[in-house]
Amino acid sequence: MRVTEESKTLRPRFGQVLTVLVWCVCAAALVTIVVTGRWADLGRYGALALLVAYVMWLLFWSPSVTISLAGVEVRNLLRVHAVSWPAIQNVDTKYALTLITPKRKVVAWAAPAPSRYATMRATRSDASGLPESTFMLGSIRPSDIPSSDSGLAALYVRRYWEELQGAGHLDSGIVEGTGVVTRWLGREAAALIALAIIAAVCVAFVR
Repeated sequence: MRVTEESKTLRPRFGQVLTVLVWCVCAAALVTIVVTGRWADLGRYGALALLVAYVMWLLFWSPSVTISLAGVEVRNLLRVHAVSWPAIQNVDTKYALTLITPKRKVVAWAAPAPSRYATMRATRSDASGLPESTFMLGSIRPSDIPSSDSGLAALYVRRYWEELQGAGHLDSGIVEGTGVVTRWLGREAAALIALAIIAAVCVAFVR
């Protein structure tokens, strides 16, 4: 099967684990309040717990990188960037997956570069079988290895990119507009503001 016959959505692996752990802590705190009958505390801190859980989802679970024939969709905290294939000039991973286009750079919150500790654990075999465009500068960074979030996302983007180039689909070099369409996540932003206001009011006025 060709790479471009599939679509792939990637999310930060550590972020998902961290989100679940925080959710469990919030749930345990609320259950403890209910079991002990502290109803005033439930009214005062319940919305705050929901806010914390929602912020964790927004920061570490919601962000994603989707690679498909339509292009690369980068979902960050409150914005989504749709990048067309002809607009991509290079793929960088120094700090996070970064799509470089003629007009701007799109950085993916969902694909951060690995920590120094993870870099030290990388082996030479981690660099085998990578797409040719990984080696455009003569060498690769530890952030390019597939065991990292940035490297895994870059691997899929580069495979798609090279296959489309090999099939001649990008030969024209024509980019519509800037090649990047950005939209705000209105519902997510509204939910964040609403929860923040409710939590602030409850903490300040519920006794």
